[in-house]
Order: sequence, then C-alpha cells, then structure tokens
Amino acid sequence: MPPSQPKVGGIKGFLGRAGISFYVGGMYCKEKSWALARMAGNLAFIVATTSMVVLMPLIFEIMREGQLIETDKLHVKELRQQGYSDNQLRELGFPAVSLGQAPAVLKST
Repeated sequence: MPPSQPKVGGIKGFLGRAGISFYVGGMYCKEKSWALARMAGNLAFIVATTSMVVLMPLIFEIMREGQLIETDKLHVKELRQQGYSDNQLRELGFPAVSLGQAPAVLKST
C-alpha cells in the first residue's frame, strides 16, 4: 500500500508525489514482470517437452540411418574386393550412397 499523499506544495510536495508515483510504478512493474516470467516458464516447458517428443526420435533415426549407410559401405567394400561390379551390387539392393555414388535426387540433368 502506498504511503499517504502529502498535501505540501513546492519542491517538497513535488518530491513527495514523485516518490509515491515511483513506488506505484515499481509495484506495477513487479507485478507484470512476475506474470511475464510465469508465461515464459510455461512457454519454455511447452517447447522443451515438444522437442523431446518430436525432435529426439528424429535425431535418433538420422543417426541410425548414418550407421546403416556406414555398415553398407563396409559390406560393399568387401564385396568389391571379391570382384562384384556396381551393377551386381545394385541388383543385390545396395543404395547408391553405399556404392559411393550421389543419390538420384542430387544428380543434375
């Protein structure tokens, strides 16, 4: 609760009224900043939980795909040492990435 307003004029009255005004303004800012902090906390919680549910499985899948490609590349290397050609490896089902070629999406026409 703000202090009672002085009835004094002049510089003393002005400073008294300014002090009350600053007090009321400070209380208003404090109240609004707490409300803003609560909203920011709720928003941060929503973003964090959504990221865990949506982005983490996507990241794990991308990492797994990279490991699968590396394994395929090792297998292709072994088969090439045994004398298999690129056409034979393609017929066996190895993707172009594993054969060391650019995927069809990246090839220019």
